[in-house]
Amino acid sequence: MLYFVLSIVIRIALKIFFQKITIHGKENIPSTQPLIVMGNHPNTFMDPILAALVILPRQVHFLANGSIFKTAAARAVLNQFNTIPVYRKQDVTDKRDEKNLSAFQKCFEFLTGGGILLVFPEGNSINERKLRPIKTGTARIALGAEHQQDFKLPLKLLPIGLNYSNPTRFRESVEINIGQAFDVKDYQEHYQRDPVGAVNALTQEIQKRLAELIVITEDKEADDLVRKIELIYKKQISEDSRIKNLNVNLTQNIVKALHYFQDTNPKLVREVKEKIDNYFATIKEFKVSDYLIEKSEKIGTEKLIRYILYLISGFPVYVTGLLFNYIPFIIPSKIARWISSDEEYRAPIMMTAGIFTFPLYYTLMYILGWQVAPTPYTLLALTVIMPLTGFFVLQYYKRLRNSRSTFAYYRIFKKEKNALQWFSQQRQEIITLLESAQHQYR
Repeated sequence: MLYFVLSIVIRIALKIFFQKITIHGKENIPSTQPLIVMGNHPNTFMDPILAALVILPRQVHFLANGSIFKTAAARAVLNQFNTIPVYRKQDVTDKRDEKNLSAFQKCFEFLTGGGILLVFPEGNSINERKLRPIKTGTARIALGAEHQQDFKLPLKLLPIGLNYSNPTRFRESVEINIGQAFDVKDYQEHYQRDPVGAVNALTQEIQKRLAELIVITEDKEADDLVRKIELIYKKQISEDSRIKNLNVNLTQNIVKALHYFQDTNPKLVREVKEKIDNYFATIKEFKVSDYLIEKSEKIGTEKLIRYILYLISGFPVYVTGLLFNYIPFIIPSKIARWISSDEEYRAPIMMTAGIFTFPLYYTLMYILGWQVAPTPYTLLALTVIMPLTGFFVLQYYKRLRNSRSTFAYYRIFKKEKNALQWFSQQRQEIITLLESAQHQYR
């Protein structure tokens, strides 16, 4: 019952927390048979929440790091969410092997009953666009469950790829790719002949299938270059009709092309990187955004006045929105920083805390409103005003934060047109260079 109630609340919270959730391949999810769902793990608790409550149609059991079961309160909550602890080699615990065997047996029983088991086979969570080496546990559970049933279960494995625009920030987006499910039974002969070899072969297959669904960059330097290319060249690549799942496939193509040219033409990679770094360093120095340079929009006095009038007229609504929403928003942020310094934990902790702080604070506002004007219209007005002004705050703050760039762009347009032309020229030179590289790559 608790699982059902909280799942509804968390689904609502996810729609508020993320600006956009895009799912590709939902038709690949088997509707009835036992299933092990396996995904990459860039965002700690947010990953299982998204997978279980947004993607999967049935109630899910989870495999989770045993180290989070240390307190009685944690165990009580996690048990309500069908969470099964497994212990890694680095986890200090008594009878680790015995506990893991018991956990595996619970998985076997659950899968035999036709359930869905959710695992993150990397074994830990790091906020990087990478896929770390896959542990063998998922393959051992899958083959062990089938072996107990003489490979007649029939158990399938379903890979999912979670791709966040920014895993640690509020109102960002996430793109989820769901791959093709495949049968564990295909490894029957291999397992009967060589159990260890079959486990290793299935683990390699899991690694391969997950890698196809996510963006993987080598290091932070390469990731930075890829993100800048995305920003400048995204529109041109997205016009290629062969690229379907836009954002992830687009970035995967950029990464593949980068690897290709690093091997075949490293001089070109250095030239592209140098031009892009110089361009972004210069616009940063002038406090101008790439978005405005891309539009090459003429910001005249009339348009600037409209922009200023929006900021002035919207300010009272902004202040009202802060009155109703700042405290319940900032408290989760403080709680997240207090609980953990790891950025991977920040977003899920913030969302979880917000599930409690917003209803509590809104209730307090209802009580205060009733004390001031005890009529149903007061409650109705608060019900409308509080969330709507909260969403206005998000939009207004974004415009306010970008105002420095807008005013800087206007100043350059009016007084330093040569600088503006230089920005546009440098940007176009980068695009031309990337277009040439794209033709070579094809």
